[in-house]
Amino acid sequence: MRISGIDALDYAVEDLDQAVRFYRDWGLDLQSNDASGAEFTLADGATIRLRRADDPDLPPALINWAHLGGSTVREVTWGVDSAAGLDAIGAELSKDRAVTSKSDGSLHTTDDLGFHIAFRVGVRGKPKTDLPDTNSVDNAARRNIPAEGATRMNVKPLRMGHIVFWTPDFKSAASFYAGRLGFRITDNVTGGGIFLRCAGTNDHHNLLLQSGGDYLGFQHVAFEFRDFDAVMLHGAHMEKNGWRTNVGPLRHNIGSSISWYIWNPAGGLAEAYCDMDYADDDWVVRDFNPEDPSFYGHSWNARPEQAGRRPADLHDD
Repeated sequence: MRISGIDALDYAVEDLDQAVRFYRDWGLDLQSNDASGAEFTLADGATIRLRRADDPDLPPALINWAHLGGSTVREVTWGVDSAAGLDAIGAELSKDRAVTSKSDGSLHTTDDLGFHIAFRVGVRGKPKTDLPDTNSVDNAARRNIPAEGATRMNVKPLRMGHIVFWTPDFKSAASFYAGRLGFRITDNVTGGGIFLRCAGTNDHHNLLLQSGGDYLGFQHVAFEFRDFDAVMLHGAHMEKNGWRTNVGPLRHNIGSSISWYIWNPAGGLAEAYCDMDYADDDWVVRDFNPEDPSFYGHSWNARPEQAGRRPADLHDD
């Protein structure tokens, strides 16, 4: 039983037209769009589905984050490595909760906090990425040609890398994912949350269960881009099209990613990131204390006015 990552997200949205426009600007490929909803795909084959907030076929919302309004992710579908692995998940979770199967073979249930989760044999592939040559001191890999990032170009996300939920009881929630689904803890912000990765990946994290007082529910989904230039070009493109930055660009100190967060009318935030830490069995779990002065959240932030601002903080600018 090896879960390999996020295969699909199902959103319920109050303003379908705005949500569709956002994900088109975000660079996803629109597969269908009608009065009931829209469907997008990523380069790796993963799916984003947008449905109207009053769609009776969607799971109920589990959210206590007032400024989100009524738009949010209703269900996360995790990809599994094999049919046998899918059967094993069904058998394990059926021990103490209802698990239903749909005609496409996917399994649907809830985690210990009540978030709706689903599983299917993974459909995602590995998108082709040709990394550009870069130059540094005494190491000129790129010669006699300009850098790709020196020219404005359209960029697209390659895949969904992780998802974040506000979870008041994040330790109990982490125990469910680690103990029942094989996720592995990579870092622990002792009073603030727990980072976990799927057993079938080497991403630093595919799931963050974060404390935010009484906040409960979906916070953001993160999309991986090819490199630094792609994240910068994408963030500038989103702002030019009128979308509002939450925080970024910045470099995290947990996971190390270069990230840029944009408010998403489909619910919560969308994060563009690159250069995440690679974690395998030799990774050493760290314990961070947010009250310790050595914990700084990120090593740099390109916008001084954002000093001390965390992802998902509300602000006027």
